[in-house]
Amino acid sequence: MKSLIQIAFLILLSQLGSQLLFAEDSKIKNNLKIISLYQIEDDTNAGFDFFTSQKAHKCGGKLSNRYRSYSDHKDVAARKFQLALAAMNYQHKVSIKSLGCEGRSMLIDYMGISL
Repeated sequence: MKSLIQIAFLILLSQLGSQLLFAEDSKIKNNLKIISLYQIEDDTNAGFDFFTSQKAHKCGGKLSNRYRSYSDHKDVAARKFQLALAAMNYQHKVSIKSLGCEGRSMLIDYMGISL
């Protein structure tokens, strides 16, 4: 009986673990093509928005292609902007990890660039 309870417990843990991994993977979006960039406001700590060629999230209740990046660190914000600009200029794809929604924009945690 004790081993049966242990087996049931292991099955339950494995199911929960796979759901957590799936939830984490759903926050990552790959192969996004940036088509435009916008500075949000005229401020030294301002973030920026970028738009992708495909609508890939449902922030604001319907499909959207708007992503938003902020950083508390000036250098990090500048690097993210330079990555997005390079991706747009050279037609590279980006990968992002989302933090959640802000209106119709998806907030991003990190961004990567690839061919």
